[in-house]
Amino acid sequence: MRTSGQLLWRTAGLLSFLSFLLFATGFVLAMNPQQLAPSNAAPPAQAAKPPTPLPAAGVHKVVALGDSLTRGAGDANGQGYVGLVRQALEKQNGQSITFTNLAINGQESSDLLAQMSQQQVKTLLAEADLILFTIGGNDLFRQTGGLYSIDKEKVVAAIKGLTTNYEEVIQQIRSLNKHATIVYTSLYNPFGDTETGLETIKPVLDWNNTASQIAARYPLVIVVPTYDLFLRKEQTYLYTDHFHPNEKGYARIAERIMQALQ
Repeated sequence: MRTSGQLLWRTAGLLSFLSFLLFATGFVLAMNPQQLAPSNAAPPAQAAKPPTPLPAAGVHKVVALGDSLTRGAGDANGQGYVGLVRQALEKQNGQSITFTNLAINGQESSDLLAQMSQQQVKTLLAEADLILFTIGGNDLFRQTGGLYSIDKEKVVAAIKGLTTNYEEVIQQIRSLNKHATIVYTSLYNPFGDTETGLETIKPVLDWNNTASQIAARYPLVIVVPTYDLFLRKEQTYLYTDHFHPNEKGYARIAERIMQALQ
């Protein structure tokens, strides 16, 4: 029975992974639709440039929320992906940006909701032009029994709670600020090259799919996929704790976000 259950879990994980590949391919093509055109095709005359998801007046205030990924844990340079995105936007716009990083190491989705009830946080969110956040890694991965084991029932329950809290986060942000662009950085799998690699594929990809579906119901909410950035590259892009990105990993996330914002 145990062998049968493991086979079912791995089969479901494979199907989730294939669904992710379709999603990631669609994201890349959306960022660069020229890949669909023949190489010798002439560009259309005066083709209209698609509107940027950023405010027409530019980005002047950025607020970052979430957990240790937004805090930049594992980056020897201390910037993380949010610091790199800020630098890129400042270079692009030729002006400085007011930046506030409210992320807290170890934060789960319920903690983030509690933090957002603070008046100071509400004020900062209401004034922001761009809001970056990550959440969910601690909700899911704290349910593992360590690096090499996973409690499937706890993970399923964690995803259920995360789903409710994640939507509430987006609803609250949007109620405070109807115009800011919101960017959620979805999860990668830090256990991909461990003994639980196959078992963790499905819950991570299921969550990423759920996050995308929820975000699609709200205006100016972008979900940026990161799973493919770390797949089979864990040793290259993860920090020594084998959980957080290193400076190279954060740079790849920042580059993907900037692609989404163009």
